[in-house]
Amino acid sequence: MNPSCFRLHLISLTTIVVFLLGTLSHGIAQEAKSTLSGRIVGVDGNPIAGLPIALQPFDPINEAQRLGYLSFLESQTDEEGQFSIANIAPVSVQLIVLPHDTPDYEILSVRIGLVTIYQDRASISDGIALSIKPGTHIKNVEIIAKPRMRMRGQVIFADGTPLANASVKIKVRRRSPDGMGSGSSSSPARTDDTGYFVEYVQTPGIYTVTVNYRGLSATPEPFLLQENDRKDDVIFTFKREPISPDSPDGRVEASAEVSTSPWVGAGVWVVNPTNGHAYKSIHCASWDDANTQAVAEDAHLVAVNDEAEQKWLVEIFGWQPYWIGLTDFAEEGEWSWTSGEPVTYTNWTLHEPMDTGSGEEDHVFMGHALNGEWSDISIEGAAWKFIQMAIIEMKDLPANTPTKEK
Repeated sequence: MNPSCFRLHLISLTTIVVFLLGTLSHGIAQEAKSTLSGRIVGVDGNPIAGLPIALQPFDPINEAQRLGYLSFLESQTDEEGQFSIANIAPVSVQLIVLPHDTPDYEILSVRIGLVTIYQDRASISDGIALSIKPGTHIKNVEIIAKPRMRMRGQVIFADGTPLANASVKIKVRRRSPDGMGSGSSSSPARTDDTGYFVEYVQTPGIYTVTVNYRGLSATPEPFLLQENDRKDDVIFTFKREPISPDSPDGRVEASAEVSTSPWVGAGVWVVNPTNGHAYKSIHCASWDDANTQAVAEDAHLVAVNDEAEQKWLVEIFGWQPYWIGLTDFAEEGEWSWTSGEPVTYTNWTLHEPMDTGSGEEDHVFMGHALNGEWSDISIEGAAWKFIQMAIIEMKDLPANTPTKEK
């Protein structure tokens, strides 16, 4: 679809939804905030339990401009597929499945009253656009979602030992069954405690997948993925005995190297020429785990002191979500950096910081908006477990740390 046509379609769709929701307001439009509740079912009509969803603010005119990586409003379906989202501000939003960058399900349609809104294009990272009239309380919304096509594989060594908690590279090659089309891609991935990783795909075909790790390579037999298929039993076997993973506890070990080039991998120190401080990204299980790792290296979770430093961090480390050192755990509403520096700059996404029904949101991450906007989050929040990276900062590296140019 032509991008300009899509924007016109989206504006028209938003107008329809505004009108529809206005007719359902039941005379309570005086309230500033709205609610949206209903249930999520599969294409077979059965409820989908435990599915995390969110409303994410965005700009309907410049549809590529997201106003935050994860919405400030989240919910999770219960055993009956029911969900409820409250405190909706009068802004344009997208209804999305979490985590935003790698959702396990995709939304096909949303039915509100007599109107059904369908997903307009195949991109799974874009949600259904809505604009809800202030003070409107919408009930009995029905969302139809389906699992995304995926391949789930386990990486093991010759003796059956899994490659646990390790960073690997995945190369995917696809060809259509009729031989008329093909494609390839490569991406990083990280195995879990049992050596498993997940790779999502969008196009049916015959797939050949290769895993690379520290000079080792494994390529199982090609397999067919048809529409809506999931292949969860692919085994990648390295033909040698186990070697040490990134570290005994699964973390990427601290690198003794420094890079001055952008887009570096985890565990490599990068020096900011403006302030002379060194930064690196690390893998972590939670905010607390990231903070513990930082302290162990005589460093601290990153403290962002001005707009220039914020822009530099996004340029170097990209848009994925990272824990940062801002917290109000000690005193609610009193934000402070773990480094002890004063808070002189913030980059909150729209309507942040604020607490939601998931509890007090005491910890902050940056990521995935074009300028790395920040959101606060609760340990009970649906997105907590999906943030597995952090940025740590050190004022002065040890004098014997070598410099590496990439």
